[in-house]
Amino acid sequence: MRGATGPTGPKGSTGPTGATGPRGATGATGATGGTSSPELLSAYSTPPQTGTAGGALVFDRNAVVNGTAVSHAQNSASIVIQQTGFYQVSFHGTIGPTSGADFPMTVSMYLEQQGTEVPGTAVQHTFHTTADTSNVAFTQIIQAATVPTTIEVIGQGKNYFYGPVSLVVNRLGNLN
Repeated sequence: MRGATGPTGPKGSTGPTGATGPRGATGATGATGGTSSPELLSAYSTPPQTGTAGGALVFDRNAVVNGTAVSHAQNSASIVIQQTGFYQVSFHGTIGPTSGADFPMTVSMYLEQQGTEVPGTAVQHTFHTTADTSNVAFTQIIQAATVPTTIEVIGQGKNYFYGPVSLVVNRLGNLN
């Protein structure tokens, strides 16, 4: 037969510190922080200009250009994407009929990329008098898989004017 357990004895002193273990492997490099400058272009045209059926709208000035991913020569219709990636394109403008227009008259605008209409960018207005004007706008994300890639805003209709108009192109990021 066993007897009862006795009381716990006093705590002993701390032993000496052991040797330092080997150094661990270096960890993976972390992701780059978000300190890079945005790549963007803003172009506009303020004086009203006469549009042509199937013609590209001319942007006579650049407001802001940052980086080299997007370029535009002033007084031209073509915006050129110089770096592959995803881009957000935003257009806003005012359109109206010129004198001599037959009513009702429909004018539409849309974005073309490399000569092909970009889905989701078509906007239009039907005019009934020469005093009528309309604001039109679209925003769309496009993919530039090859460069250079040219984009233009195309107008459809006859006897119309456009202006002021503006176009902003922001590079969102790389292709996956």
